[in-house]
Amino acid sequence: MKKIIALLAIVFAAHAGFAKDNTNSKVLDAFRQEFGNIEKVEWYKTDHSFVAKFSLNASRVTAHFDEEGNLLATSRNISDTQLPTRVITRLIKKYPGQIIHNIVEYVCEDSTRYVITLENNNAWTVLRAENTGSLSVLDKLIKQ
Repeated sequence: MKKIIALLAIVFAAHAGFAKDNTNSKVLDAFRQEFGNIEKVEWYKTDHSFVAKFSLNASRVTAHFDEEGNLLATSRNISDTQLPTRVITRLIKKYPGQIIHNIVEYVCEDSTRYVITLENNNAWTVLRAENTGSLSVLDKLIKQ
């Protein structure tokens, strides 16, 4: 029994060290200031940023911070009802009959963009949309 308790203590200590190594106090303070006291945050370190993945209002959110704690960008999955009116009306006109499969909203500084995946019987189409309603094709995958 003592061995199991000791093993669990080591695992918890290692997990706590992992979380600490993947962020710093400036980033943690900035995160709390921006998003509040969110529980169950997964932290990752890349070459250029600290990445937090968490849930907020039933949406999965990813936030990128630099080493000074500045919020660089966020992304989240959204539904078609959350798209700006200009974007959804343009989608309906330009791609009638296609099913919206996935939408990811990207916010960087004062710019918001959307990556939208559409599906029809023959293909998947990945679009980039701007708040203005402009659409551009990023990729088109033909179904086999």
